[in-house]
Amino acid sequence: MRGCVPLHKPQSTMKKAICLLFFGLLSISLRAQVPQSERVVSYHIKVRLDPERKTLIGTQTMTWRNTGPTPVQALQFHLYLNAFRDAKSTFMRESGGEHRGFKTGGKDTWGRIDLINIRQTNGPDLRSRLYFIRPDDGNPNDFTVAALSLPEAVAPGKTVSLEVQFQAKLPRIFARTGWATDEAGHPFFMVAQWFPKFGVYEPPGRRYVPTNAPTGRWNTHQFHSNSEFYADFGSYKVEMTVPNGYLIGATGRETTRTSDGNQTTFVYEAHDVHDFAWTASRSFREFTTTWKHVKIRALVQEVHAAQGQRHLDAAITALSYFDRWYGTYPYDTLTLVDALSGANGMEYPTLITCGTSYGMPTWSRFLEAVTIHEFGHQFWYGLVASNEFEESWLDEGINSYTEHKIMDAAYGSGSALDLPGFPLSDGVLQRLSFTLDRANRCVVVTDTWKFTSDDAFRTCSYSKPGTILAALEALLGTRTMQNLLRTYASRWRYKHPTTHDFMAVAEEVAGRPLGWFFQQYLFSAATNDYAVGDIRGKTVWLQNLGDGHFPQNIRFVLENGEIVWRYWEGRDQWKAFSFPKNIRAVHIDPLFQNRLDLDRLNNQKTIAPDDHFSGPLKRRLLLWIQQWIALAAGIF
Repeated sequence: MRGCVPLHKPQSTMKKAICLLFFGLLSISLRAQVPQSERVVSYHIKVRLDPERKTLIGTQTMTWRNTGPTPVQALQFHLYLNAFRDAKSTFMRESGGEHRGFKTGGKDTWGRIDLINIRQTNGPDLRSRLYFIRPDDGNPNDFTVAALSLPEAVAPGKTVSLEVQFQAKLPRIFARTGWATDEAGHPFFMVAQWFPKFGVYEPPGRRYVPTNAPTGRWNTHQFHSNSEFYADFGSYKVEMTVPNGYLIGATGRETTRTSDGNQTTFVYEAHDVHDFAWTASRSFREFTTTWKHVKIRALVQEVHAAQGQRHLDAAITALSYFDRWYGTYPYDTLTLVDALSGANGMEYPTLITCGTSYGMPTWSRFLEAVTIHEFGHQFWYGLVASNEFEESWLDEGINSYTEHKIMDAAYGSGSALDLPGFPLSDGVLQRLSFTLDRANRCVVVTDTWKFTSDDAFRTCSYSKPGTILAALEALLGTRTMQNLLRTYASRWRYKHPTTHDFMAVAEEVAGRPLGWFFQQYLFSAATNDYAVGDIRGKTVWLQNLGDGHFPQNIRFVLENGEIVWRYWEGRDQWKAFSFPKNIRAVHIDPLFQNRLDLDRLNNQKTIAPDDHFSGPLKRRLLLWIQQWIALAAGIF
């Protein structure tokens, strides 16, 4: 366009601005029109919130496309809210009515979802063809997964649409979703996993379905205490009607807002996402800013209004580092929700819930850590849609690693706690939570509902794989690690990768085999602990106390002060090193490359005073102090 050619005249600035605005709006329109994903599903939902009764009354048209090579007779979908219908559901049995320290209020505050009608266009009610399945534990009292036998099978490449009427009772929040009452006495709603939602049909060649399999399979797990979610990408148009005075935040972009005098309808659209969540409250304070193409919106509780800018700043920090290191955020909106307890610290496409408290001091970066962590899920959960029921580490573990990398880069040595004279970094804190947890010997690649305890789930989904990736970075180098994750995020964007897909990318980018590393630390409970056994004159014996191995660089100080370095593959149980002179001191891994070593206090020994090695007791005391400060700050 001639009008967009830069001009050396006063009016050129105006023309440039008009051009930028035009092309900006055009790019947004094109992103909505041109599919970035397969868009296997689509939803058009109309829902009305009754704040008094804590209920949702909704209708939806849900469309599914058969991506497999054979006809599909039965559809499967989730009814997640039924996890809260009574104490007999699998979620309640596993959690005991408690989740992340928050407890259910009992049967008077339970929730559920009921299907009033389900039909194909102009067809009969199909509820008689609906039945519940329990693929994970066979619990007859679990109603979170349903199957629907269709009158006619869906041919390959064809679609089927269902028209559904439903009514849902929201639970009191103790696990992600529902209602709570804020300090002003107003109800707060976090509406997540709230509508009938298709499971994922995996055709041959996808994830663990063999390429030569005769047909695909549904992957639709029950709602478990420790699991999160797995869904296909698609398009959403959601119309939410609430009483006047409520402010809404939701996945995607607001397209219209209309009021009839008593109630307001907010219409949001989102494309190339695999979930839709929303929030509503009368008490939100709204803060906004823009970073590049992204409109950032923070909905903050009135009591936390003084921290609104901190939320925005943390989001910009996350966007900036992800853009630089791991890839471009493809959506044009990001909504931050200062949720009430039980719903904070969760992720949904283009919407995250954050965490804070009244008077959160600036020396505690809990607020920033939660915001940056939850934003990271926009990549490792939102864009790269791994199956969190089966391989939670691909989201939570990678995200824990990128969280500490960004926190430490942005805020330095006090990225977790910036106490005067005693900083504590996010990376150090993550490693401590791994090494000090008695559940750290669990196997990372495990179905989430099969972890033997909540501690095992948290450790093996978050801090342990985060530490494993930090050790991998030490092996490969920081630039290679950044390239690895950027390649993985790009190649598997809008897809459903597996652990083996991640491993393949890692070996490709690194240019060397890494199976020995992943088999030990992802697929087994191998431990890692190196120690200095004994120093006798010119010889020192080193010991591998674990059943795993990791390459070691060892620093020796001889009696004349000479410093000598040696390399050890770390495979043997014992390893001896000898020198022409007596050995004064030895230090295994002084550069701290082996983040997996469970006890670094036995990595060194000296037989004479030496400034480099005189502080084991001091370091143990320092570790204890760090641990107790972290506990007191509520980080663990």
